[in-house]
Amino acid sequence: MTTWKDDIQKTIKTISQISSLINSSLDIREVINNSLAAVEQFIEVETSSIFKLDTTSGELFFCCARGPGAEKIQDLRLKIGEGIAGFVAQTEKAVIVGDAHQDPRFYSSFDAISGFITRSILCVPLKVKNRLIGVMELLNKKDGTDFDDEDLDIISILANQIGIALENARLYQKVQDKLQVTVEELKFTQSKLLQSERLAVLGKLAQGVAHEVRNPVTIIAGLAHLMSKKIPATDPGQDLLKEITAATYRMERMVKEIESFARMPQPRIVPADLVGVIQGALATFAARVSSSGISLVVQGPADLPRIPLDAQLMGQVFRHLIENSLEAMPHGGTLSITVTLEAKLVRIKIQDTGKGVPTESLSMVFDPFFSSKPQGTGMGLTVAHRIISEHRGEICLSSASGAGVTVDLCLPRWPGD
Repeated sequence: MTTWKDDIQKTIKTISQISSLINSSLDIREVINNSLAAVEQFIEVETSSIFKLDTTSGELFFCCARGPGAEKIQDLRLKIGEGIAGFVAQTEKAVIVGDAHQDPRFYSSFDAISGFITRSILCVPLKVKNRLIGVMELLNKKDGTDFDDEDLDIISILANQIGIALENARLYQKVQDKLQVTVEELKFTQSKLLQSERLAVLGKLAQGVAHEVRNPVTIIAGLAHLMSKKIPATDPGQDLLKEITAATYRMERMVKEIESFARMPQPRIVPADLVGVIQGALATFAARVSSSGISLVVQGPADLPRIPLDAQLMGQVFRHLIENSLEAMPHGGTLSITVTLEAKLVRIKIQDTGKGVPTESLSMVFDPFFSSKPQGTGMGLTVAHRIISEHRGEICLSSASGAGVTVDLCLPRWPGD
């Protein structure tokens, strides 16, 4: 024969077991599912659900619903004060409803959509430190009886545990998300540092190679010129000498660009007219643009403030980027330059509709000597990257083969940013 003491001990033991189950995970989905499963097992109800409060819209939304027809109502929402759950959220007081369809607060649309027939309801607020975070609702005891005060007392105790568990899971998820963002930012910063270090090493190596190559190239070019004077103009060897001369000219050009890269002065950064720098770069190619069937689209704010930069060096960057775009569109296309003012930076996007760059080549476009152009030296983007970096800015390229290239360039609005 069981006594009231036995019943109390059994209830306390069950509540303790359920509390352990509720707090057995920090995954918010597991917390919610474990909570409802435990409550269903203890009270034996047909369906259960937890609504979370959307503080922005002032609405309740299902973060979990279990039981027949639950999948049909997962996306529905209630306004505060609407339905039994909305009433509990509004008053922050628990409610027992014996006959749902006789209660004017009952929201019958959920039954119509889910196909479930609600008879009785027990609904309690979920709070953390006196702050409402949602409500829990139980429908229809399986034995057909109504919910009573004993059910309410037990569920109220469990609701406190569930509220705390949900808040702990939310805070844990917030920390996890922040950590993930931090890790991604660290990876991005590390990749930029590695790229800068690689460019510095390659630049020094290139400087040494250029120094060693200059004399042999000069000798080869001189000998080819002498030989072209000694053999008849009709001799087939003249064509070979022309090829040698062209190759040595390209090597001499490369040597000059490498030396220019190595001796590049530190930028003299002062407030300057960014739009004027871009327009000056475009003016260099005005005749070429008009004769090649290329449409030019330039967009930007009319009142762009002066930006800290070295106008001469940045002009060099824009001339090279514009030239790259024009060379990628030999049969015409569209060149777009967009300037956008943001909180701490100015963003410049240069887009063309040319042949694009293969995805596998994007990670190498800033490396010295890498070029997709037959006559290119592969130093232009290396120089551009260095100038942008020394302005404390960033430059990146995105492209798909055959879909053009987008250059995304950012410069700080204030010195030292």
